[in-house]
Amino acid sequence: MDLRVLTDEILLQLLKADNDQAFKEIYSRYWKAIFESAYHRLANKEVAKELVQNIFLRIWEKRHTLQIHHVHSYLQTAIKNSIINYVESTLVHKKYLQHVMNANSTAYNGTESTINFHELSQAIEKAIAMLPEKTRHVFRLSRFDHLSIREIAANMNISEKAVEYHITQSLKTLRLYLKDYLDIAF
Repeated sequence: MDLRVLTDEILLQLLKADNDQAFKEIYSRYWKAIFESAYHRLANKEVAKELVQNIFLRIWEKRHTLQIHHVHSYLQTAIKNSIINYVESTLVHKKYLQHVMNANSTAYNGTESTINFHELSQAIEKAIAMLPEKTRHVFRLSRFDHLSIREIAANMNISEKAVEYHITQSLKTLRLYLKDYLDIAF
């Protein structure tokens, strides 16, 4: 059966019935428009791709419980909210790093401070990349998307205890990996 001729409503019904072809059809219909919307606002292809992928991943994971009436409107709202969350988390991250730089401004001149800021940013990204995939995903949902433990558990279909475990493990790993940077900062 050619799913391209089906309405969004029928595709959503098939999606709830675990039809992965219906999901692929919804994805192929809307990913480009949602990606372009994100890219237009962020001017960063990689981030835009990641946000779009996360939205479609959540749709697949929550396909049994989602109440979508208009796919296009739902996706536009979801990408708008994802962009807002991303920008807010980026600003918080930058403010924290700026705070660390300001706290140490008496110990470093401007050039050294800038170098340390970039080194710390890179170290944080490397530390996050070293985490196991599931732990990294939980950490990003917790710290960058600002989801609660309960929301993460529901999103990933794991227990709240498992979410707490992954967050604890990620923080331990980050503390260990960033120990030298934290010693300098404080």
